[in-house]
Amino acid sequence: MEELTFEGVPLPGPAPAGTGRAAGTEAATAPAVRLAQCVQQAHASVLQAVHAVTAWQLAKAGTPPGALPAVPGVTDVLHTAAAALGTAGVDPAHASLTVTWHRRPSQVAAALRVRRRGDRWEVLAADEAVADLAIARGDPWPPREPPRHPPDPRPLARTTVNSLTAAGLDALAAGDFAGVLGAAFDQRDQPPDALPAPWPARTLDAVTTIDPRGGRYAQGFVRATAHLPADGHPWPHLLAMAMEALRVHAFHQGLHLCLPGARPGPLTGRPVLVEMAGAPAPGPAELCLDVEISATGMLPRPHVIADCHITSDDRPLARMRDVGIALHERPGLDLLDPHRRSYRKSVNGQRAWADELHAAAFAEGDHREFRLPGIGPLITAPVRPRLPRGDLRMLDRIQRVEGEWGEYLPGSGGTGEYDVPEDPWYVRENGGTLPQLALMEIALQPAGLFSGALGVSGEYPDRDLSCRSLDGTARLLRETELRGATVEQQVTLRAHSALPGGIMHRYDFALRTGGETFYTGEAVHGFLTPELLAQQQGLDGGAHVPPWLDRQSPTPDAHRLDLREDTRLGRGRLALLEDVILVPEGGDHGNGYVLCTKPVRPDDWYFHHHFFRDPVMPGSAGVQMLYQAVHAFALHTGLLADLPGARCAVAVGEELHWSYRGQILREHQRVRGEVHIREARRRGERLLLRADGSIWRDGLRIYQVDNIALDIRESGEGHR
Repeated sequence: MEELTFEGVPLPGPAPAGTGRAAGTEAATAPAVRLAQCVQQAHASVLQAVHAVTAWQLAKAGTPPGALPAVPGVTDVLHTAAAALGTAGVDPAHASLTVTWHRRPSQVAAALRVRRRGDRWEVLAADEAVADLAIARGDPWPPREPPRHPPDPRPLARTTVNSLTAAGLDALAAGDFAGVLGAAFDQRDQPPDALPAPWPARTLDAVTTIDPRGGRYAQGFVRATAHLPADGHPWPHLLAMAMEALRVHAFHQGLHLCLPGARPGPLTGRPVLVEMAGAPAPGPAELCLDVEISATGMLPRPHVIADCHITSDDRPLARMRDVGIALHERPGLDLLDPHRRSYRKSVNGQRAWADELHAAAFAEGDHREFRLPGIGPLITAPVRPRLPRGDLRMLDRIQRVEGEWGEYLPGSGGTGEYDVPEDPWYVRENGGTLPQLALMEIALQPAGLFSGALGVSGEYPDRDLSCRSLDGTARLLRETELRGATVEQQVTLRAHSALPGGIMHRYDFALRTGGETFYTGEAVHGFLTPELLAQQQGLDGGAHVPPWLDRQSPTPDAHRLDLREDTRLGRGRLALLEDVILVPEGGDHGNGYVLCTKPVRPDDWYFHHHFFRDPVMPGSAGVQMLYQAVHAFALHTGLLADLPGARCAVAVGEELHWSYRGQILREHQRVRGEVHIREARRRGERLLLRADGSIWRDGLRIYQVDNIALDIRESGEGHR
């Protein structure tokens, strides 16, 4: 088939055919839930009838309807606007429009009318704008490049189903998510008012492809088929179809599972661009919708945004940009209530203490409004202890919290959960093995959240308070496959120390999956006001002690390497080595030495993710840089000559030690790291390397990392 274009813009090609199958139906549900499902089905039938009557009304003579149903839907609002455009002589088939939603139609309980203001038409209910339409001026389709580092999709539930028939769509509309998508979507033990609201009447015939990582933005791709109704204006139907495809994607990703009574509606405040390629040809031609997800987020409510191309008989019919839907909780529920418990289940089947929405709010929400359960003090300072955000956030839910607010008793703590993606970015970008950076982040992130839940979030409420790791040890106990697994994150408070201008907490931590522990250690976190944070003077009491190589006279023979393109060491976000100097027999132990240098760039990826309003290079990135320096030593000194294609992993049983006494911010200029090789030992077809290292920031030594231990072996032996 020839490539389709829309005035010179290529349309997305076919997505790979799906191989999933619908899951079988589950066991009989509880009576209360069966009743709720019956109510949902009846409600859906009523909605379908209401929309049919509405479409008949709006097909009349192109004049705005005098009165509409008490609670209009999306198509009601759009058809109202379309009728007004027709009355004004505007032909949407040859114009670009913007549609901006101001309220969800489900919030409307009044007749609709249209008010024109120049080239803008407002759809009103009780004198409040529900949506407005405008003629798009200039070029409404500026180029949009895919993100440099596409974020990994983060489904709240996983399913093997990647296509839906009309029957499957109807079953979803009636609330049978577990029967269609699988056991991970089972909400049978929840009260009826916690179940998703019924969907509007179906407009799609089928969804032939759901690819969670597809599309040009690698955020998801949905392909659906439909037929255009004979009556009414075409573009409102097309926009409603695109929104239905997004609704399917959002529920397929489980975004509804953290919202009691979840109900989808248009994303408000963001213009949607709609452009028709002419009037559709008469006849029952099948429409094909290609929906490319461009963004998914959790705040202020779970939402999905996408671009959509619609074709008929393989010819362009319409294109849309920034179509969006958002999921909202049932009416009457105060989602910001700090005493609200989640309805989400933990991996142990119990009700979670906090869910993905709480975690997202702790990462980048407004802590003055959206607080963790049980947290009461009013916060006025913008910088607070937070989780990282985006792909660097590696905590999803809290199983439990043990301890009383403000008491900080030893033994307090709790358990978190992290759903590892099926193909996480940090494994892809680390040559297929699990990096120390990810292990440290998965283990350490819950400590900051639990300290917050125990009372730290309420300390110094009117002053900035930063969370910084200070010291720690960690040991990988066994090799484990984490991809697609749920990791339980156990954290136990061992000591609490109040300081002038801050708090220090010492924790034990343990990670387990499948009931078995695989990573343990302890860490010290500091919660520091700006005055206390400014007292950090590095590891040498404020003195500038240069790296080993800079102190040698004469300078030993060294190899200078540019490793920017050496993807064996890391790529993408994990390409942390640039200019490297290698001394094969140098260093404190005479067994080898590496010095690496890279500039600090204000747009380095981690500043945007760690932390919101308090950007800092994570210590784990500095540790990972040193691991890569040890790997580079092995690669470029011939140690791996007889291990072609070898893969490098964190060594099992070796205890890593770290101390941080400074931070790297956007305004700093240079990061330098050195490693001293202590041992290179063969164990059959494997190589064990041990080293110690340090990190400098603009001449000040701020990190010390001991016993960096790498296990390098043939890739066929596999370790993840």
